[in-house]
Amino acid sequence: MKCIAIFDSGNHVYKLDAALEKKGYKFEVVSIPCHIAKGGCGLCLLFPEEFLEIVVAGAKENNTPIKEVYRVVPKYSRNKYKRI
Repeated sequence: MKCIAIFDSGNHVYKLDAALEKKGYKFEVVSIPCHIAKGGCGLCLLFPEEFLEIVVAGAKENNTPIKEVYRVVPKYSRNKYKRI
């Protein structure tokens, strides 16, 4: 299953993505789904759930605190998001 991690700014997302890529992990930076975004549009990190601990540890190492993490639950017409 996939997860998304939401940060305070898009710069934090790109900083963490670059740091994890240097370690050999390739994740995707995507737009925050509209019904989750609280302050307009933003960016988040999309990754497989089995890498959750790696993403959290990488965020702490790079001083890029994660605001929220959601599990992407596929549905027929649109995805649902469950906060972890």
